[in-house]
Amino acid sequence: MRELVVCGVDDGYFPLSYKGGKGKTILLSSFFQSFNLIDIDFDYITVDGEDGNTIFKSITKGCNVTFLDGVVYGGFNYITPDKNYIIFYSKMPNVASIDRALMKHFPLRRDKIISFLQNLTALPTRQGTVYINTDMELSLCKELIERYQLFTSTPIPIKVSHELASSLSKFIFKRRTV
Repeated sequence: MRELVVCGVDDGYFPLSYKGGKGKTILLSSFFQSFNLIDIDFDYITVDGEDGNTIFKSITKGCNVTFLDGVVYGGFNYITPDKNYIIFYSKMPNVASIDRALMKHFPLRRDKIISFLQNLTALPTRQGTVYINTDMELSLCKELIERYQLFTSTPIPIKVSHELASSLSKFIFKRRTV
């Protein structure tokens, strides 16, 4: 496999008082070539906002393949990627519960988010069955997922993005600069 630039995307911490568009959190992308972290990029998304797609596109420029830790970020801000993506879940999300919350609070976003969740594919890997939505061949997805599953079912690019985004957002929140 040629050395792809593989990115992982995840969001950061935010307090509940930010719900309903009252604050921002971080959306972060970590860039890997093999197991080398070669770059990170991040920007702010509005909690429960609608700027996720725009920010996602700006922080993933240069990625050949992008692992996303789900489809919703910063509450119910959402990302609908369009190419070379793997939306990853280590366990099957409770689609019915998500659907109820969307119907109650964000009915106009429901169709886009639920369509991704209803089309998850169970994919057996060496670390157990995971659930993905992708536009790529399943054999390539499995190869990439297993390559980056070192100790758990979650691929390293997602784990690193999670740790960085959580730590950075908590650091910023403590200083109240957002």
